Amino acid sequence: MEYKSDTISAISTPAGTGGISVLRISGEKAIDVVSEIFSAKKSLHTIPSHKAVFGKILDGKKLIDEVIVTTFRAPHSYTGEDVVEISCHGSIFITNKILEMLLQKTRLADPGEFTQRAFLNDRIGLTQAEAVGDLINARTRISHLAALQQFEGSLRHRIEKLLDKITEYRTILELEIDFPEQGLEDLDKKNLKENLNILLQEMEQLAKTGTEGIILKEGLRVSLVGAPNVGKSSIFNAFLETERAIVTPHPGTTRDYLEEAISLKGYLVRFFDTAGIRDTSDDIEKIGIQRSYEIIKESHKVLFIIDGKENRKEYEKLKELVESARIIKVLNKVDLLKEKEIQSFEENDFIPCSTIQKNGLQKLKEVILRNIEISEDELHSGILTNTRQIAAVKRAVDSTRKAIDSLQNDLGYEFTAFDLKEASTALEEIIGKITTDNILNQIFENFCIGK
Repeated sequence: MEYKSDTISAISTPAGTGGISVLRISGEKAIDVVSEIFSAKKSLHTIPSHKAVFGKILDGKKLIDEVIVTTFRAPHSYTGEDVVEISCHGSIFITNKILEMLLQKTRLADPGEFTQRAFLNDRIGLTQAEAVGDLINARTRISHLAALQQFEGSLRHRIEKLLDKITEYRTILELEIDFPEQGLEDLDKKNLKENLNILLQEMEQLAKTGTEGIILKEGLRVSLVGAPNVGKSSIFNAFLETERAIVTPHPGTTRDYLEEAISLKGYLVRFFDTAGIRDTSDDIEKIGIQRSYEIIKESHKVLFIIDGKENRKEYEKLKELVESARIIKVLNKVDLLKEKEIQSFEENDFIPCSTIQKNGLQKLKEVILRNIEISEDELHSGILTNTRQIAAVKRAVDSTRKAIDSLQNDLGYEFTAFDLKEASTALEEIIGKITTDNILNQIFENFCIGK
């Protein structure tokens, strides 16, 4: 990717009024540009790196604001270039006025361009650059920890260890291919195959972290499904501990889905209260039910809720949308049922609960999180957190399998070496050793402008 060396500037804090706003300037002329509008007891050019100085922003002789200016000199800055940060009062007018003055001598930064420059200047790796966006958007303790570990290089180190092994095995093969008659020790084919199988298992284990990694970042999608008036909205509100959904005794109150997110044990869970699944002549409700079908299909877990009537027809209809493994069967309103009735449903894997008596909700939360909880040890070792990384690891897995097959079937060491090279190329894309403009643009275009 072509590196842009011009000087850029942007507002780094969110839009709106606050205590302070921060503007960031990066590039060869950053200090010169700010010096033209900043007045202090000492010249900005004489201030050491990583030091803050108090002064005034002036438009000619007109005072705009009293500010704190911090300089970060290349290469010891976030972008690897000279960087200046201006902390002013959080007035929208003041912030925009200072940016307007800066843009007379600089260019407005593109989304994510500061982080992009940090990557292009080898200040951070590509997985760390992706983690910056994840840190900004982290909404729970676990998603924050996952992003922090990736930013500190856990995934990059895990990938680099895999690459070191591939390089070792490729070297053995290349020596056998290029110098077959030089008196070198014969290649131990059995040992190489065992090592490649171990490598494959490590890659497959890494690939498995992708599903959980995306859930950590984007949230576990949980839909509440059932016939009208079985208490879906009551359970929805109980999870949120608020009256978000309108609860009435009349069927069809929820005509479209409602969405809310909460943190369960540090995991982001996105609940969808769907329109009741039923046949209806109401055109508006039909649209709501169709939207609900789409949400259900995309959900990681589906709570199928009944209130004492078995409702096989609705359950069979639900199984046409999602596989049974994703469905959690819930018996609601157990405060209105007899013990024998409850036991009968429990024998058929229903989880009994009551939003009136607050029974069963804790167990329901535990079942929702089952099979997605990641240990902190795994987070520290590095996990995949987006589809780009997952796709690359899967390509590496496929290539490694081909390498093992070619070795097993005596197709020639050239084929095995080529397949391992393909595996290496796929992994190198993850950490940014090999990149394309399209990949970089897709990664950074979702960042905010000031980052």
